[in-house]
Amino acid sequence: MSAPLKEPIGGLRFPAEWAPQDAVWFAWPTSEELWPGCLPRIRSQLAALYLLAARYQPVCVLCPTSARAELFKHMGKERPPSNLQLFDYQTDDIWCRDFGPLFCFEASTLTATDWGFNAWGNKFSLYQRDAAATAFIAEHLALPHHTYRTVLEGGAIESNGAGVLLTTEAVLLNPNRNGPVSHSAMESILAKGLGADQVIWLEGGLAGDDTDGHIDNIARFFSEDGILLAAAEDPSDPNHAVLMENRRRIEKSSTPTGRPFRIVDLPLPRPIRHKGGLLAASYLNFLVLNDAVIVPTYGRPDETARVAEILSECYPGREIIGFDCCDIILEGGALHCLSQNQPRPAD
Repeated sequence: MSAPLKEPIGGLRFPAEWAPQDAVWFAWPTSEELWPGCLPRIRSQLAALYLLAARYQPVCVLCPTSARAELFKHMGKERPPSNLQLFDYQTDDIWCRDFGPLFCFEASTLTATDWGFNAWGNKFSLYQRDAAATAFIAEHLALPHHTYRTVLEGGAIESNGAGVLLTTEAVLLNPNRNGPVSHSAMESILAKGLGADQVIWLEGGLAGDDTDGHIDNIARFFSEDGILLAAAEDPSDPNHAVLMENRRRIEKSSTPTGRPFRIVDLPLPRPIRHKGGLLAASYLNFLVLNDAVIVPTYGRPDETARVAEILSECYPGREIIGFDCCDIILEGGALHCLSQNQPRPAD
C-alpha cells in the first residue's frame, strides 16, 4: 500500500454535497474513440446539461480552446452564458467526479485534495491528463493543494458532511488500486486525508459497473443520518443479493451518537442491457445543486415519476429535474460521475 506523500497541516472536513456550492465542474468530451457512433449526441446532451446546471449556479468546464467552437455549436450560442466558465484543459475522459479535486475545508479554507487516479484499476491506458486535472484546477483557483499517492476516486466515497463516509470494499480494498490494503489502513488514510471519523463499508456495487462498484450508484446520504439506498426487490435481479447485503450492513451501523440511520429505498431501473451486457444504470447517480437535483432518466416514465417523488421528500426546497442518460450510460456513468461539486466557504 502506498502512503500519502504528505499529511494535511490541520484537520480536514469533507462536506456533504447538499451544502452550499460555489460551482460545479465538468469535462468536455474530445475523444471520438470513447463514444463510437454517438459522440455528436453526447456533445449535444452535455452542452444542454451545462446550460441546465448554469440556471442554478456557476458552471466550470475543462475544455481546450481548440474544442470551444464545437461546444458553442452544440449550445446554440456564440459564447457561453456569463456564469459558465471554460478552462483550457483537455482531459482523457469526462468522468470528472473520479479524477477531479475532492474539495475539503481546512478550518474555513477551501482546499483541494489530490488523490491518485489510475483509470479504475488500469482499465484504460490513457489517463495521465485526467490524473493531472486536480493540480490544474487547484492552481487556477489558487487553492491550497494536498497531494496523496493513494488511489481514490470521488465516485467511490460518499460523505454526510459530519465525518461519516460510505464506501465499498469492492473498490477501496481492490488490489488494482493500491495493492493489498486492510480496512484499518484505508480508514487511517481517509481519516488523515478527508477527516473521516467513521467509515461504513458496504460489500459491493452494481453488476456491470466498470469501476468495480462505486458507492454513488448504490447509496447516497441525503442528511447526516439519512441514506438513500438502491433497491432491487426481484430476487432474480442480478443486483438483488449484493444490495440486500449492503442494506444489512447499514442496518447494523449507527451514527456517531448511536442512532440508527434512516434508510430510504430508491428502486433501480429495470435491468438495461447493451450488446448482451448489463449496464450499471442507477437513479442514485444524481447531481445535487444549490436549488435543484438533476436525476438520470432511462426512458421509463413509469419509474421516474416515483423516483422524483422520493427525491423531493429527501431534498425539500430543491427542484427535481429529470435528464435523459440513455446514451451517457452506454459508457458506464451518469450525472454524478460527470460532475464535481465545488463547495462554498462559510462567510
